[in-house]
Amino acid sequence: MKRSKKILVILALIVFAAAQAVGLCLLVRTRPAESLVLSETSLTLKMDEGRRITHTIEPASASRKLLKYKVGASDEIVAWIDDQNEMIIAISPGTCTIKATLDGLAVPIEVTVTQETILAGFWKTEDESVRLLLDHALSGRMETDAGVGTVNLTRSAFDEGEIETPLRYVKLRGERDGVQFVLYYDRLSDTLRLHVDGTEKAADRILQRG
Repeated sequence: MKRSKKILVILALIVFAAAQAVGLCLLVRTRPAESLVLSETSLTLKMDEGRRITHTIEPASASRKLLKYKVGASDEIVAWIDDQNEMIIAISPGTCTIKATLDGLAVPIEVTVTQETILAGFWKTEDESVRLLLDHALSGRMETDAGVGTVNLTRSAFDEGEIETPLRYVKLRGERDGVQFVLYYDRLSDTLRLHVDGTEKAADRILQRG
C-alpha cells in the first residue's frame, strides 16, 4: 500500500514537472515583441527611386518576426512597398504614410516623393534674371532674382496658328504683375523657349537634363 502511494506521488511529481516544462515552453514560444525599430521613418525619394528599410525587433527571442507593411489606398499613387525585400518605391510626386506593424506595434514611415528637374533654362529679361525649370510631369515654374518669388507655369492649349507643329511642343503659361510668360518645351530638340508678353527671349544659358 505504501509502495503504491509512493508510486502515485512520484507520478504526480512527474506530471507536475512536465506541465511546468510545457507551460514554460509555451510562454517562451509566444513571447511577443516589445519594440520595433526601423532604419528610417522619414525619407525623401525622387520618382522611380527605391530605398530599402531594415528593422530590429526586441527581444530577439520574440516569437513573431513577420513584419507587415501597409499603404493606404489613396497613398498607393505616391509610393508602394515590396514586402519581401522591404523596398519602398516612389511612383509619383506627393506625400504618403506607410505603416509597419508587428504584434500590435505600429511604426509609421513618412514618405515624400519629389519631382526631378529634367531641364532648366536661364534668361535675362530687362533688369532681372529668370530661371525656368521643367520636371518629369512636364509642369514648370519660374524663379527670379528680383525677390518676387516663383511663378508656376501650367499646361495650356495652343492657339490656332500659334505654332506650326503643336504636337512637338509643350506649352506652359504663367502670369506675374500683369506680365504674361509662355514657355515652350521642344520635345524633339529637348530645349526651352521663353516668350514674355509675346516676345521671345534669347537664352543666355541652357542646362540640359539634370
